[in-house]
Amino acid sequence: MSTLDTLRDLERRMTDLTRAIHEKNLKEEPGKLEPKRYSMKEAAALIGRSYNAIRQKELEGNLPEPEMGSNGRRLGYTLADINRAREEFGTRMGRAPTDPGITLAFPNFKGGSAKSTTSVHAAQFLAEAGLRTLLIDVDPQASATSSFGYSPDDDIPDEGTLLPYLEGERESLDYCIRRTYWDGLDLIPANLMLFNVEYRMAAEASSVALQRLRVGIESIQDRYDVVLLDPPPALGMISLSVMHAANALVIPTPASYYDLNSTRAFLTMLVEIAESLQNYDVPVDYRFIRLLITRLDENSESQSKLVEILPDILGTHMLRHTIRRTAALDRAGVHGRTIYEMTSENMPRKTWVRALNHFNRANAEILHLIRRSWPSHAEALRAAAEI
Repeated sequence: MSTLDTLRDLERRMTDLTRAIHEKNLKEEPGKLEPKRYSMKEAAALIGRSYNAIRQKELEGNLPEPEMGSNGRRLGYTLADINRAREEFGTRMGRAPTDPGITLAFPNFKGGSAKSTTSVHAAQFLAEAGLRTLLIDVDPQASATSSFGYSPDDDIPDEGTLLPYLEGERESLDYCIRRTYWDGLDLIPANLMLFNVEYRMAAEASSVALQRLRVGIESIQDRYDVVLLDPPPALGMISLSVMHAANALVIPTPASYYDLNSTRAFLTMLVEIAESLQNYDVPVDYRFIRLLITRLDENSESQSKLVEILPDILGTHMLRHTIRRTAALDRAGVHGRTIYEMTSENMPRKTWVRALNHFNRANAEILHLIRRSWPSHAEALRAAAEI
């Protein structure tokens, strides 16, 4: 068997394996593509009103009556129900028309930094908070797309990705926006063929090519409070387009010397890129830049010591909270779910809650940074002593 035949055989076997796992997960987890359900207690906390106030609105007909199960008990609230109630009570969070749109990227050109995991969990958290959110998968590996129940190369046609737009065949991103089963969270998916645009953009190598993604996002920005970008783990034309389209960065990096050294190299290149872009009169202006420690192993003495000293060195450039490596995240991945899609029924409650809290704390910091970028939120943040 030739080398090419060997590679083809290995690729076919891996394709069969990933398809089998995907189909198994969807079969065993039929609720994967259905809206998440929240208890009354959880819904009341998200809506910001008491159970009695919510129930009164339902009795008055201002909110729909609860959906009941075959056992006569309430099935629970969906995020759509919660957002409808937020609109009724005037408690839904969002940006004012005069506030700037936030385009937040999660870049790192080193694989294994939990870039896609971070962006997907951030997107779901922000949508759960009530923000109109768009997640754009700009990575040909399409991990973020897979997180929403798709088998990218089987379920996503090339014309349903950024590919036609970045090649100049489309004038807007409208054609590839998909709603997800998370209310208020839309997705622009990716598949492997998105990689082809890298060569074409490199051949064009112009400021027009670099600005294309930014222009596309600007054309739909009014629909969203925040747009999140999951770029590829490589520094090419696609990644440069992401860096130019973004106006905020959260850089995920594991807490090991080699990973931090790779992130340092990434930042060095980013400085050079920013200087080059400005020399071509292409502005680079990020509203905030933060490093986020991911995949922290609490049992590693070296990682724990490193995380202890990092705040003294990096100061406010680092998010205070970290994303820790937990059995819960691994188990969620086996089921093709995120931590926000798992429940205590899927794993020991203590394990799940612990992982949930790690993501919640880090994502709450990101939400705070976003709100600080919006002048209309200044008064509320001052009142809560959060500025």
